[in-house]
Amino acid sequence: MFFLSIDTATNSGGVALSRNSEIIGKVMSKTPMRYSDKIIEYTDFLLSQLEMKLSQVDCFVVASGPGSFTGLRIGIATAKGFCMAHGKPGIGITTLEALAWRFRWVSDRIAPMIDARRQQIYGALFERAGKGLKVVEEGCVKAPAEWLKGLPAERCIYVGDAAQMYSQTVAALRPEGQVLPTDNCILNELCELGYLRFTRGESYSGANLKADYIRPSDAEINR
Repeated sequence: MFFLSIDTATNSGGVALSRNSEIIGKVMSKTPMRYSDKIIEYTDFLLSQLEMKLSQVDCFVVASGPGSFTGLRIGIATAKGFCMAHGKPGIGITTLEALAWRFRWVSDRIAPMIDARRQQIYGALFERAGKGLKVVEEGCVKAPAEWLKGLPAERCIYVGDAAQMYSQTVAALRPEGQVLPTDNCILNELCELGYLRFTRGESYSGANLKADYIRPSDAEINR
């Protein structure tokens, strides 16, 4: 089965195609980009290079957030459109879970941190459970110091762009932890998690795909 994964939520986004959980092609960018201009172009290019059609994809996987508000809307809308146009199921996976999944064999506990701007971070805490992960602290948006002070005083690794940005704060408040030099790239993990969810019967119609913003947009705050 073929899975097309889309990430427009992070600053390392793009599209990837996998056969079951095996990546067979990927197009991504780590530079600032306008996903509204590029994501369809990336998809067309990837499929053309693999001599496939969008109708051959069995399931569409999308990063559901948190992350860029504009990026999330574009990604969710694109995945919805693909699902509904071809009558295929969709799966939404949070950026924090996907980022933690990337490092599940490195440590028993993983704390993904993504820059939320305004001197805040999106953060969560996961613990390895067998071959999977379980949530210890749900995803939230807070000032880095406030979030770190609320975590259990146990050893874990901190990953993601915000872990780099606030590495000194992590070192001061959580000296038992370790910051790994990482980016926010999660396309491979979206493919793996999408396949696992699909095999467990956890896919749904494109109409039910929703963004996980965590915090309200500026427009909602101002209103």
